[in-house]
Amino acid sequence: MTQSEKLESFYSRLSELHHLNCISALLGWDQRVCMPPAAVQGRAAQREYIAVMAHRKATDPEFSSVVDELYQEIDSLSEDDQVNVREVKRQLDIDRRLPEEFVSEMSQASSVGYSTWQEARPRNDWESVGPLLERTVKLSRQKAELIGYEEHPYDALLDLYEPGMTTSILKPLLLKLADELRKIVPSVLQRFANVSPLKGDFPEETQKSLCHRVALDLGFDLRWGRIDSSAHPFTTTIGRNDVRITNRFSRDTFIPGLYGTIHETGHALYDIGLPQKWLGTPLGSPVSLGIHESQSRIWENPVGRSREFCVYLSRLLPELFPEFATTPDELWNWVNLVQPSLIRVDADEVTYCLHIVIRMLLEERLIVGELAVADLPEAWNDLYVEYLGIRPPDVKDGVMQDVHWYSGSIGYFPTYALGNLYNAMMIESALLAIPDLYEKIEEGQFAEFLNWLKDNVHRHGMRYHGRELIKRITGTDLNPDSFTRYLRRKFLPEGV
Repeated sequence: MTQSEKLESFYSRLSELHHLNCISALLGWDQRVCMPPAAVQGRAAQREYIAVMAHRKATDPEFSSVVDELYQEIDSLSEDDQVNVREVKRQLDIDRRLPEEFVSEMSQASSVGYSTWQEARPRNDWESVGPLLERTVKLSRQKAELIGYEEHPYDALLDLYEPGMTTSILKPLLLKLADELRKIVPSVLQRFANVSPLKGDFPEETQKSLCHRVALDLGFDLRWGRIDSSAHPFTTTIGRNDVRITNRFSRDTFIPGLYGTIHETGHALYDIGLPQKWLGTPLGSPVSLGIHESQSRIWENPVGRSREFCVYLSRLLPELFPEFATTPDELWNWVNLVQPSLIRVDADEVTYCLHIVIRMLLEERLIVGELAVADLPEAWNDLYVEYLGIRPPDVKDGVMQDVHWYSGSIGYFPTYALGNLYNAMMIESALLAIPDLYEKIEEGQFAEFLNWLKDNVHRHGMRYHGRELIKRITGTDLNPDSFTRYLRRKFLPEGV
């Protein structure tokens, strides 16, 4: 087989795998948004079937041989083909270590775990999910051993979500960040001592109209997207020109719903901004979940919670909530209110990463066997007291608040904190390129910033891994300094 024929076979198989992944994404979106509750077992079987089929196609000996041969010839390939072959080979090496029976069991456990969590959380029902989580943790330990690692079993899982990330890099980075955050939290809390959360009457349908308007202004085109409701906000790409956002709303305040939409819009804009000609290949795929999270958080926080954005927002609100009167300064206080809270997705910028450090410490202990699932709720509560000074009153708003562990995603949480670090470094570089960025934000002009992100982040796909990409953008290695500097400048301009 000539090199040209190998490449044709290679890209043909990637196209097949992409279609299967899109089908799985559609099944997952439907399960979370509108599937009848009684369909759980049938949906689990469907998703298991797709997962097994994709695994078979990815590890097929003929395809594996083509990938291995192309990898041996990689220096003679074009630069784009080199990236795609390199990244497919990296993923194939992982897939080949996972037996089909294991993939089937993991898929089934994840699907049932998610649906059980969805029903059990409102009931505060730990007894229903505990045994399923034990199974998921056991499978995750097994997955780490099957994939392999050099230093730490947690590394194998971290690498699935943030390629190249290891415990030896991540843990000191986030613990240093936590130390810095705990130094500034008391002073920031004093600043907001007399600020109460926004409360009022904001009908859900009107909130949805506000969210649609803001998402459109940011650059999200509803011709190739949707915004729906789900128990846990998420964004997923179903296929070409089909990116779905979901969110949840509270009748007494519009802030969580709006900023959840801004966050998910950032994810969607990244997916849409990837090179369409490479759809289904590594060059048309997000580089990592940490970089993905940087794209959602850069819109939600440095942009969306800025004073300038509050000026823009204050012009929209009277159109939708005519009886609600506010000023940009009041809005800024409400959308930036800092106070220790139980719920990660509702946490403020200053304390958010402390929620992630807690989860990192717990899942590392789960994977190495230092913590039993039965002891997880109490361990969770103890760390919340240690890092945030509050103890969850129940498991619903404690260890059961997030879907990730119950749907099999252990090693995922740290990417949220990495997203904060990446986006703080990016916004510093963006301001050098667009000195009047915040003036444009005040006027509701977001296109130039979106184009900067497309040029510096989106267009590269997986050409560079996260830490390499951020160094190319900023000239600096990944570190927490830009993020803590951003927080101090924003919340404590007079210094601590």
